[in-house]
Amino acid sequence: MNVTLDNHSDINYKEILDHLECPIYVTDSHGVTRYVNLAYLAENPIVDREKLIGRSVGDIIKEGKYFNQAITMRVLHEQREAIEVLSHHLLPDKSAFVSGRPIYDAQHSVKNVVSIMYVDSFFQRLNRHFDYPLRPLSSFVRSPVNRSEPLPSPVTPVPLIGASEAMVKLKRLIIKVAPIDASVLITGESGTGKDVVATMLQQLSPRRDKPFVKINCAAIPATLLESELFGYEKGAFTGALARGKPGVFEQANGGTLFLDEIGEMSWEAQSKLLRVLQDKVVQRVGGMGTLQLDVRIIAATNVDLQEKIRKGTFRKDLYYRLNLIPMQTPALRHRRDDIPLLLDFYSREFDKHYRRIIRFDDAGIAQLAAYDWPGNVRELRNFLEYMYICQDDNFVDTATVNSWLAQNDTTPQQDPLPAAGLPGEDVLNSWCRAQLQTGSTLKSMLAQVERNVLRLAREQHKTTYSIAIRLGVAQPTIVRKLQAHGFKSDRTVD
Repeated sequence: MNVTLDNHSDINYKEILDHLECPIYVTDSHGVTRYVNLAYLAENPIVDREKLIGRSVGDIIKEGKYFNQAITMRVLHEQREAIEVLSHHLLPDKSAFVSGRPIYDAQHSVKNVVSIMYVDSFFQRLNRHFDYPLRPLSSFVRSPVNRSEPLPSPVTPVPLIGASEAMVKLKRLIIKVAPIDASVLITGESGTGKDVVATMLQQLSPRRDKPFVKINCAAIPATLLESELFGYEKGAFTGALARGKPGVFEQANGGTLFLDEIGEMSWEAQSKLLRVLQDKVVQRVGGMGTLQLDVRIIAATNVDLQEKIRKGTFRKDLYYRLNLIPMQTPALRHRRDDIPLLLDFYSREFDKHYRRIIRFDDAGIAQLAAYDWPGNVRELRNFLEYMYICQDDNFVDTATVNSWLAQNDTTPQQDPLPAAGLPGEDVLNSWCRAQLQTGSTLKSMLAQVERNVLRLAREQHKTTYSIAIRLGVAQPTIVRKLQAHGFKSDRTVD
């Protein structure tokens, strides 16, 4: 086989290698990458082939982005064939048999190294067809000698992902407010991360080591909400526990109480909650005594409480008691630049959980960033987890993204506009007619339209990355088109 991959005949060796099911990696005698086949890219979707070709395996290992070990180095060092079980650099429990074979020249010196990977899916296929006995590849990995048990890691704060202007302002406000015991009211659409904000406030506060109790007011029937909030004494009502039960205020005493979906609380419960917040004491249902409270209150809602006040379904005095420090979590469609960051964050989380890797190309990310995400971050996370569970390939193409978006777009379909009366139709027709009369070609007319679109996009967006997301193309495409139309390269990348 001509491993230099130069085509001296009608045989296309690259095409042949790309049709093999086993991942293949080819280097020269200096360990410089010459070729990787499609199976290798499918198994390692974070790998960019163009950024591997021409680079030394040693340099790639030092970089630590694509892999941190390679059998190529052993083959070149020993000048002979080698076989090992290597672990994935992102997923330590995901391993593969790797065979490194040298290709010798006439002087019996190594001129190329061909590395072939045999992954779990290969052996599972053997098992399906031939009842081949299976054994986890990770069981072949040698355990390090004298390995000490890792120390337990401290609790990692819940991250609030985003670098957009709205998220930066929210993070600054959280840091400023967290050390203070003032009540906070978090508003925002469903799925925007109100619970994450509440958790960050608690973790960054002096009460971080004290109880943090959460209750969803919408998930508890109105008849039981009062007893859940304030607790009850034995025999307080039919079905009550014989020993009574402390409410969430008692459970959170000394710490923080998070009242989610506060807008769903009944009027009567609102009145009693207001009294507790004012007097800082709580009395169990059916009880006579009171308990002094030291609780910080964080409330959240996805409804317009001021509108409920106008309708008479929410107490104005309670609203002002809770809304001492207002915070709003922005909808995902209002911070589209954060979507690639969220995809990267949740991808790394799911990499470890599902022991596989799913990645998108630039065009797919641009498509996802252009989608409105009515379910916000929660919908994005669910979409990504669905891909990890149901997607067969590790690399998600734009067709798959388009199919999912088409099935899940809940935007109401508008009736098509009539042929006559389209906005600007007369102006557009007149312009096209004039261009045709002057002999302009389709190419030149489209170029003028493209230039105008780019000019308007530059006025509305600060970065080429933001422009790319808005127009649904890759960022390098925007840079190239801006240069082609003579715009100055005065925009940066997020």
